[in-house]
Amino acid sequence: MLKKLTSIATSNDPLMNWAKAIIILLALIPVIIFMSNATTSQDWSWFKTGFDERPNRIIIYHDGQKVELRAGQPGFNGLAEAIRASLAGGVAQQSNTGLSDQSRQEAYIRYTTVEAFFDRPVKLHAFFYTDHPTQMLFPITGRHSDWPIVFLGNDGEYRVNAPVLKTIEPIREQLRTMGIIE
Repeated sequence: MLKKLTSIATSNDPLMNWAKAIIILLALIPVIIFMSNATTSQDWSWFKTGFDERPNRIIIYHDGQKVELRAGQPGFNGLAEAIRASLAGGVAQQSNTGLSDQSRQEAYIRYTTVEAFFDRPVKLHAFFYTDHPTQMLFPITGRHSDWPIVFLGNDGEYRVNAPVLKTIEPIREQLRTMGIIE
């Protein structure tokens, strides 16, 4: 069997050369796709889903009111787990959407929004660059709430090209349980 493979590999037959070229090309296509995604996302694990981090502080904005939750307070564990579960579901696509100052202010004052803060930079795996945010903003009602989108940021600023998650339903369900939304 090895002799036969060796003879095929070293053959000068033009038909065999075309076959070898096609096989090599087909083998390289997945490698090229993987490497281009790994390079642009700056993440060798871009294909993974899952998220194991929990926020250390959560702020819920609802109808102009601000409720801050920390570990040990009622509602914190359920909402922190809902945020983790939503992020663990994975990223569906990139949105090419940013959060203007006006949209952010409206999210805080007019709509229901959940903002999660992490004590260290975290990584959300995606096929595009998501950096290492320390804060995330989830629009629940109002502008941008028609997608399960999450804005990623650091130091009070949010970046453009927010990921669209596969779902934020765990967050919505927990907010219903808490009586914040219907």
